[in-house]
Amino acid sequence: MAEIPTIPSLEALQISTVNVGSTETVPPHLTSAPVPSDAAAMRADSESTDPIAGIGAEGEIDVWEARYSSRNFIGRFALRIIISIAWIVGAVYTWGYNHDGFAIPMVVAGIVVLILWLVLLGRVIQARFGHHYRLTTRRLFVSKGVFRHERDQMELLRVQDVLTRQQSLMERILGLGTVIVVPSDKRLPTLHVLGVDDPKGIMDLIWHHARAEQDQRNVRVESL
Repeated sequence: MAEIPTIPSLEALQISTVNVGSTETVPPHLTSAPVPSDAAAMRADSESTDPIAGIGAEGEIDVWEARYSSRNFIGRFALRIIISIAWIVGAVYTWGYNHDGFAIPMVVAGIVVLILWLVLLGRVIQARFGHHYRLTTRRLFVSKGVFRHERDQMELLRVQDVLTRQQSLMERILGLGTVIVVPSDKRLPTLHVLGVDDPKGIMDLIWHHARAEQDQRNVRVESL
């Protein structure tokens, strides 16, 4: 007669516990999987979300950043250098060859030359540190002012037109100019990106990202 296998008793199947104070030891194969916390769940949701389809500044990436180009002052620097050289020649003629009759005019001329250099230095500082531009994949920022700082921004979704302006022959030779960004909403101000290098390239860059942002928004709206 075949032997009937014995069934383990209930006590043998019970989880063995070791009482150490109030601590219980549970076999690993009977432990349940850890339940993710709320923070972990929120992190997983944020990682699965497309950053481009985010709201506000989510998915916003810096594309271009610049200041007022110092090359705008090349002509003024050249003019002052010529004036300074002329004054040095006059000073050598006056004091080097004992022509004391020109001493007072040369002193006055020297003061004028110094004032011209100081005025130019002040304008360079004001222009360089008073104009700052930043373009992201969603917005254009234009900051003005040294002591009174003003910052305007325009969403690329609201860009209607972008154009350039080069006023002088020197600006065209040096590749300098102003980029003008016209909004679709007439209540918004027109932004002027003044005195930047390669204005045509900046115009194309702004227009490219504006169209990309507008096309992307249209795709999101149509998919709803």
